[in-house]
Amino acid sequence: MIKLLSILPSPLVAFLLSLWPPFWFTGISFQYIAANFRQVRVGMALRFYNKNIVGIQYGGSLFSMTDPCFMMMLMHNLGGDYKVIDQSASIEFINPGKGAVTATCKLTQVDIDDILQATQSGEKYLKTFTVDIVNNTQELIAKVTRIIYIRRRF
Repeated sequence: MIKLLSILPSPLVAFLLSLWPPFWFTGISFQYIAANFRQVRVGMALRFYNKNIVGIQYGGSLFSMTDPCFMMMLMHNLGGDYKVIDQSASIEFINPGKGAVTATCKLTQVDIDDILQATQSGEKYLKTFTVDIVNNTQELIAKVTRIIYIRRRF
């Protein structure tokens, strides 16, 4: 996977991820991936096939929107010398998702520096990222927290 991330242009990666069945069948689309893989914007329209029983965005689909983002960004920015995998994740539902929603995942240089320092001796590091899922008027719909396991390979 890391080799594909390093050779494919980010718009193509976004397109291919949007076609991946777990995302495509829920209506999740990767709208933007920065060329440096430090920002990913994911969207999901409200459709008949991703509504829950009360007619709002299905919580599992909201949760899935951010699934590969931080691992993918870290794998690209840290390279193959690092093991990167989800440790745990949680979601807090704030408001009903009555329409289209987006989530923008960001990886900063401060995050990367923090990880490089914490893993330089080969110790595992659990990095926490939080991302807001918002609607078209920027109203907060849900907050996702992802804890990523990172360890330098020797």
